[in-house]
Amino acid sequence: MKFFLMLMLIGASMLSSKALQPFGPGYNSHCMCVKLESRVIPPDNLQSVEILPRGPHCKTTEVIAGLSSGEKICLNPRTPWVKKLINFIEKKERRNKKE
Repeated sequence: MKFFLMLMLIGASMLSSKALQPFGPGYNSHCMCVKLESRVIPPDNLQSVEILPRGPHCKTTEVIAGLSSGEKICLNPRTPWVKKLINFIEKKERRNKKE
């Protein structure tokens, strides 16, 4: 009986820990990007760019672009134009922090 009770408690704690997100709303425990886009996206078509640094959720940096059409695509962070885009965004953020 005690074994069964202990097993139920362990099972319940495992289920509840899976349901809770460890880093708040919006946290994903897996990579968001499955398919990477390497083609150059014209600046007029870019509405937003989100850079997700590598971490326990994903071993690579992820760059998610929001297009003016409403579509979201994952950009390949290894392509030269995306590297330049990342550097530009990081420099802009550093400048904004200083102000």
